[in-house]
Amino acid sequence: MDSRCSSSADSRLTGRGAESLTTRLESYEAGEKKCISDVRRTFCLFVTFDLLFISLLWIIELNVTGGIAKQLNTEVMHYDYRASFFDIFLLAVFRFACLILAYAVCRLNHWWAIAVRTTSGGATIVPAD
Repeated sequence: MDSRCSSSADSRLTGRGAESLTTRLESYEAGEKKCISDVRRTFCLFVTFDLLFISLLWIIELNVTGGIAKQLNTEVMHYDYRASFFDIFLLAVFRFACLILAYAVCRLNHWWAIAVRTTSGGATIVPAD
């Protein structure tokens, strides 16, 4: 056992009690080193793949409809919400930024960030014609 885990109690423990304490301290230290939980890491990975998938679909759509450079100019500079998928891409970028900020950087433990993002995303996609 190294110096940071030693205490005056260690000198009083002998035999099996000292081994038990050492085992408990080592298992506690190993568990403490984990900075992000498996569920949180999986969620952040899911959000990242969502952004990458939407980006790939948008690039494929740009390439199929007449070349990436020409269609990028048409969809971004001359934006029309009926014909452009640029809004879906921006929504994916915004969703990625908000959720990664909330759950990876700030480490929130509540579901409200997902609820707000889902509600605002639905309101953005459904146009009021």
